[in-house]
Amino acid sequence: MNKKIIIAVIGTALTLSLAGCGTSQNNSASKSHQDHSMKDMKGMKMDNQPLTKAFKDELNGFTTIEQDVQKGNYKDATTIANNLHDEFHSAILPPLTEKKGKTYAEDIHGKYDELQDAITSKNRAKIVELIKVNRDNLDTVAKILGVSLK
Repeated sequence: MNKKIIIAVIGTALTLSLAGCGTSQNNSASKSHQDHSMKDMKGMKMDNQPLTKAFKDELNGFTTIEQDVQKGNYKDATTIANNLHDEFHSAILPPLTEKKGKTYAEDIHGKYDELQDAITSKNRAKIVELIKVNRDNLDTVAKILGVSLK
């Protein structure tokens, strides 16, 4: 019986000592991550990956809309346009509004609405025109927000 107790105590002590080492390493990694984050906050280049991804999604989406419209597939073009509009609202519009003001941001946003209307009315000439306008606007907005599209 004593052997079982001794083995249990040794097993528990070994488990606790290993758990302690793991915690020490995790604290060290966590501190390193905090140090890195603090450097970012103090002026190092901030990560624009989510915003860059949103811009690339938008530009790729315009290409998809063009392809769908060429095939006469207005249903899919409408779905893509709606998704692009939602992504523009959530990812691009807030920082643009903060940087350039509500009037400027709403002027850019209005072109998305016009594109959706042109797709709904199946007006190919207007769709082509508005895709170009929206691409140009995105290029300008990317520069304003410091996002590289290369």
